[in-house]
Amino acid sequence: MTQTQPAEEPGRRTGVVERLTQILDVFAVGPDAMTLEEITALGGLPRSTTFRLLRQLVEMRWLEHDERGYQLGQRIRHLGQRVESHARLRAAAAATIEQLQRATAGVVHLVILDGDSIEMLDKLGGTTAPTIPTNVGVRFRAEDSVAGRAMLSALAPERVDRLIESRGAVSDTSTLHRRLSTIRHRRGLAVTTDDMPWDLRGIGAPILGSSGPVAAISVGLPGRSANVERFAPLITRAAASISRQYSAAHRAAAQ
Repeated sequence: MTQTQPAEEPGRRTGVVERLTQILDVFAVGPDAMTLEEITALGGLPRSTTFRLLRQLVEMRWLEHDERGYQLGQRIRHLGQRVESHARLRAAAAATIEQLQRATAGVVHLVILDGDSIEMLDKLGGTTAPTIPTNVGVRFRAEDSVAGRAMLSALAPERVDRLIESRGAVSDTSTLHRRLSTIRHRRGLAVTTDDMPWDLRGIGAPILGSSGPVAAISVGLPGRSANVERFAPLITRAAASISRQYSAAHRAAAQ
């Protein structure tokens, strides 16, 4: 039986992003794999429009298409895994970074390494938080922060070079490598240096997984003369605790 195709609402043209969203929303309610006809019926768009959008989504790897029909693609699965991993990391770190913030009265950050940049996942500091000019979701070059340097120090020098070179600009990494070597001798503890573009001092430590750094935490205080070195034992224990809790959560999720 031929199904009547729903017409778009008179006087209103939906944008491309809205129509693509309508198609992707179908996969939240439908089976894992669907035919063109099933997606058309659930998505509420004309068949020709649905087919064109599906083809674009397949080309962009948001969807895949085989003999079973259309299904979520590698790109969207990777995004889902990334979000899930971040949620596990934040859950594993939550209690520990709260304790660290109370013990230091500083501003505590939880960050991840994404390519050659860091991304802020959490920031705790109570009334002192506004004194540190950072926000959740903001990204910085990894070498410009103590948390980023702590994670870079846990990577092989060749891997660091590849990350920096991925920007497409020629960079002299010799100074950075000397700084990372110092951090490695301090067992991963990075401390703010004069070349960093911040009116503060911080200390950072990596959170390690089975294949290297998965994140880092840092404690910062305003002013370039703040004594953050005294927090070294606290942040070392906190990073080790989060590493254990995250690894346990990761193993449980894989089972």
